[in-house]
Amino acid sequence: MNHSISEKSCHIAFQALTSQLSIFAQRANAEHKSIASHIFPIAHDISTFIQKAEQLLLGQTIKNTPKQHLSTLFENIELENHKSLAHFYPIQAVNSDTIFPRKQKEGHYDKLWQDFLAGLNKIPKSHEKKPDLWLDHFDTAYQIFTGNIPSAYASDISLYDYSKAIATLATALYLYDQTNDKEENGEFLLIQGDFFGIQDFIFSGGSETNKQAAKLLRGRSFQVSLFTELAALKVLQACKLPSTSQIMNAAGKFLIIAPNTQAVKNAVENAKSELNQWFVKHTYGLIGLGIATKTANQSDFSAENFSTLRNSLFNDFEKIKLQRLDLLDSTQSVQSADYSQGVCQLNSYFPAEIDGFAKMSLDQILIGEHLVKKDRILICDEQSDIYEDRHTTPLHLSIFGYKIIFTQNEEISGKFGKVDILRFWDFELPENQHSEIWHGYSRRYINGYVASRNGEITPFDTLATTHRNAETGEGQIALMTLKGDVDNLGTIFQKGLKQPNLAKMAALSRQMNQFFSLWLPAICSEKFPNMYTVFAGGDDFFLIGPWLETQQLAGEMQREFKRYVADNPNIHFSAGMVMAKLGIPIPQLGRLAEDALEKAKGVEGKNAFTIYQQSVPWSKWTSLMALGEDIERLAEKYPISTAYLYALIQFADLAADTQHIESTMWRSRFYYKTSRYVVDKLPKDQRQKALEEISTSFGNIGIETHKSAFKIPLFNYFYQIRK
Repeated sequence: MNHSISEKSCHIAFQALTSQLSIFAQRANAEHKSIASHIFPIAHDISTFIQKAEQLLLGQTIKNTPKQHLSTLFENIELENHKSLAHFYPIQAVNSDTIFPRKQKEGHYDKLWQDFLAGLNKIPKSHEKKPDLWLDHFDTAYQIFTGNIPSAYASDISLYDYSKAIATLATALYLYDQTNDKEENGEFLLIQGDFFGIQDFIFSGGSETNKQAAKLLRGRSFQVSLFTELAALKVLQACKLPSTSQIMNAAGKFLIIAPNTQAVKNAVENAKSELNQWFVKHTYGLIGLGIATKTANQSDFSAENFSTLRNSLFNDFEKIKLQRLDLLDSTQSVQSADYSQGVCQLNSYFPAEIDGFAKMSLDQILIGEHLVKKDRILICDEQSDIYEDRHTTPLHLSIFGYKIIFTQNEEISGKFGKVDILRFWDFELPENQHSEIWHGYSRRYINGYVASRNGEITPFDTLATTHRNAETGEGQIALMTLKGDVDNLGTIFQKGLKQPNLAKMAALSRQMNQFFSLWLPAICSEKFPNMYTVFAGGDDFFLIGPWLETQQLAGEMQREFKRYVADNPNIHFSAGMVMAKLGIPIPQLGRLAEDALEKAKGVEGKNAFTIYQQSVPWSKWTSLMALGEDIERLAEKYPISTAYLYALIQFADLAADTQHIESTMWRSRFYYKTSRYVVDKLPKDQRQKALEEISTSFGNIGIETHKSAFKIPLFNYFYQIRK
């Protein structure tokens, strides 16, 4: 397999990517010296192509905007009119905390510049011999150290996102200009990839699925993320493009901008065919990748036309979903599978290959085991001779011609001998919200937090006992799923941005992804250690955890997401929560979670959650949780029986019933029940106060205000005292 990438394209990309670096140095009052000139010596004058790329991004008239702080794109998104307030990102390296905009201006350029220079020294010296590998590392460093500061020409576009868009466009323009086989209908070829079948793949079942559920679900989810990254790498290398030509990659989708040449078109078709054949051979069509191309000329990127180009990209994504594996075209659709050993015990779609398991399933378990032990992966040619010991663990199955090796540090790679390392990806999770995320390697946000003990994933049956009181024997033993996604995301991308351009579109995608892939694992590690991430990234998430801790995390996510988007009422997410007893089949777990999410989406205006079959706007969450505290407090203070509280469930349902006039009698029945079974048992001098307290909390706030949703805190209380 030819994995070579043109060194010239890497040089061009690096020049374009760092063309604005002097602005960073100037703001830090530092001397601007050339960076990595020994790796990327300037051999070509590409100023014309950079200037053209800038004009495509910002228009013919480019004005310098002397802003020191980066404002947030989120508060400029308008689906409905809202009053926006000024929010800014701190002048600091990107981490789980600094991705949140704030009203006060924070940070200093001089420290950030020094941190940036020191950070570049963390890139392994041995990787300098491979410009494409080093550039991939540098791209991450540049994102982390310039992702929170504004570009020179737009205060709501970061220096990183501006520079990345310039590099992507300038590289394509240069390569198009230099070739002899250029297509005449536009300089650019936009290559989109979109995975389908992800949910079916992750939640597919087998006879032994539940026994290995904790390792299996995490392994499958990570495997899907690997598929996305490696498919994009496959296309990039087929087209001989550097990593910077990939402008977007999140949630199973990617976008690459290439020069519109016949050679590139042929390379894309060959890569597409090879990918399809791999998916049919190894997953039997359970999961696959759709790839579509679109030609574009320079005018398509202009301010007046970019909205049309962007909308056509979204429409193409919808078409891709209908083109599963091109089974009527070049891909062999009838496979000769060997089921002589029976079906795989972990996935009934696959034939068993080794001891009752498919290699694909064995890798999923292997991944699940090593995600809590190792933080990096090496990507190399499948023919490479891999040195294997306790520090390195290769997967059984090569993916798209690449061999994947889990490892802990770069020095181990020296033991591989003459191995051509194509990529070295870091996926280490932050321990808390302030942890540094730059470790000297290209970062991929493809890992998710999982509860672990002593280097092993905590089994689900252990997580389920979190809220069980060992002394009293009280507390429900159960898990809860949490599934959600951002509401109206397509509309946000297509209609929300003022004066959209390529940099803004890429920035919005990256920032939306970082809440779920960067902040979420940090907050789980810090405050919700018993959670288990099935997947989280792009605009959606699926977690499993102890039934009460999962609810607490959901509330925290909603509050923090609101802060993350600068309190913009147009941007929100909906979520569904389902309590699950141990042993529930994995496919059913996925279906129940999806059903709960759909019910939440059914609330008018969305921005809602579903739990215990109740679908409620997030605006009521805090009040409902406070009612839960009231129930505990009043049940301890007064002689409130469980039977009395169970009666409140019926009253809550009656209050929600607007079809039958007799349902309005809930008030008189509530007051009678309260007086007869609670208040009358108290000393006379306490009765009036008790009646007022209980009537206010349970009657007015609970039943009158929340109606059937009052059952949510009631159920939580019952589960907490259940024996």
